[in-house]
Amino acid sequence: MSNRRNNGNMAKLAILGALILFCIAAVILMIILIAGSCKGSGNDPSPVPTETSSAPDITPGAEPITDAPSGSESPTPETTPAPHDYAAVVPHDSAKASVHGLVTELMVNGGITSSYTADEQVKFRHNDDYQQAVGVLSFRGSCFRQNPYYGVTSASQGKLQTLWQHDTFSVPKGEGGNYSGVWTGSGWTGQALVVRWDKDVKAVMNMFDSAKQKDGLIEVIYATMDGNIYFYDMETGEPTRNKLTFGVPFKGSGSIDPRGWPILYVGQGDHYKTAGKESKAYVISLIDGSVLATIGAKPDPFALRTFHAYDSAAIVDADTDTLFYPGENGILYRVKLNTVFDKTAGTLTMNPSTPVKARYSSPRTNSGKFWLGYEASAVAWRNYLYVCDNSGFMQCVDANTMKPVWVQDIWDDTNATPCFEEDPETGRAYLYVGNTLDNKMDSSGKGPVAFFKIDACSGEIVWQKEYTVSSDKHVTGGFQGSALLGEGELDGLVITTYSSVGAGYAGYVVAYDTKTGNEAWRFQVAGYTWCSPVALYDANGKAYIIVCNCLGDIYVLDGHGVQLDKINVESNIEASPVAFDNYIVIGTRIKGIFGLKIY
Repeated sequence: MSNRRNNGNMAKLAILGALILFCIAAVILMIILIAGSCKGSGNDPSPVPTETSSAPDITPGAEPITDAPSGSESPTPETTPAPHDYAAVVPHDSAKASVHGLVTELMVNGGITSSYTADEQVKFRHNDDYQQAVGVLSFRGSCFRQNPYYGVTSASQGKLQTLWQHDTFSVPKGEGGNYSGVWTGSGWTGQALVVRWDKDVKAVMNMFDSAKQKDGLIEVIYATMDGNIYFYDMETGEPTRNKLTFGVPFKGSGSIDPRGWPILYVGQGDHYKTAGKESKAYVISLIDGSVLATIGAKPDPFALRTFHAYDSAAIVDADTDTLFYPGENGILYRVKLNTVFDKTAGTLTMNPSTPVKARYSSPRTNSGKFWLGYEASAVAWRNYLYVCDNSGFMQCVDANTMKPVWVQDIWDDTNATPCFEEDPETGRAYLYVGNTLDNKMDSSGKGPVAFFKIDACSGEIVWQKEYTVSSDKHVTGGFQGSALLGEGELDGLVITTYSSVGAGYAGYVVAYDTKTGNEAWRFQVAGYTWCSPVALYDANGKAYIIVCNCLGDIYVLDGHGVQLDKINVESNIEASPVAFDNYIVIGTRIKGIFGLKIY
């Protein structure tokens, strides 16, 4: 009897044990299934970074700005992780600084030195994560300088409508080059900036109440050659705040701080003998319009060139609060800003450290036929800056040593900003840029220019397309505009303009196959085209390309280079357009600033 009870109990225990094991297995299976479903299919958007994982370093005492603050008008754009498998940057034999005789000298803490290694190492955020605000915050977009467009267009016909227009004015020219006359309106490169501010940041700025209260406001910030910085609603053209008047020309494009902080970096385009008007780069608070700091004021005794101007657009490394600014005096500046922004209190201060300066020279720049200086804006990738100069060199500079890793000869004065491309299939990256005709012309004013594809990892020229153009005292021929890297239906193409190929300074819009350099299509333009093209895309990737010329023509081309529309604003357009969704802003030399819509 006792044995039968024990056997029964043992059987019950065995059954109970099996049930427990079954339940445990079921729970484990459910956990695996849930985890798998959470991972998604690969089509899920990349996660938006959190404040703890990717917010920039902030000086103690400042309130951190989160990537997606409570009550913000627009979510932070989704980001794509930077690839990690690109080749090392090692100079090709044709791109060693010694081959071209290029010598770099540094100034650190006020003393000249041959070497420098930054205590705080810079590694620029990837282009997709460079800016933490919605809009076009710098020349040609973000740090890869590919296309000054944000958003998605709903256009279906590719037709243009003028929404608004505002006059611009003039300022006298300065002492540079014994100029006479005046600077007018918006000139090369002169692109506006457009931003949809975070709601909390907008609240502390000196905007008009109507602008602060408008949900989804897209603010236009335009520094022009008439000595003013203008602020408009991109949709309506209504002023969003009072203009800032400096009385000195801004020929290049500004940059808004990529962290979405209310800071504008902008450079003066001419220098004056009048006290206070010496050429310099400005750092301006967009809370109250005050000047937080100036950089590189003339005279900078370290400069090898007496002319000082700042036509390039600034680059800022958000994580180290470090500014890089190429100057036309031939100096590349690196400045630790020490910025404190308290969003809650609405305060913003800056206490820049002594700049680290790099200057260069070569047999070419010492010949008297070529001149020093950077007018192009720098591309930023990993810890490198890529920038072109007035003597026809492209330099890849290590931002942490301020020395060139490679140098390539691209023939002649290069004002255009390079356009940067990553190719994950090959593990290489590339730059696209063309030069102008300044120093290689013959007695009739004709000479060669070229558009180059250059390996960003080695400096080797991959391909080049050569043309004969003309230059005279009025118009410089060649490639003044910066290239557009295609996507959507333009994927695999790079599009640019060049001028002065015939009567009336005529030019072309040209689309090249990025792999081969072969022309995919070209479109002839009457009059020279110094401005850079911009492409707008719809949700399906259909492209609308905007390009302008000196006759005041604004063209819309489709992805095959076919004209869809053309309007004329009766004024020379040398500045470059900027676009957001369906809206476009273009500055002119005489007729002011235009707001357009594409439909």
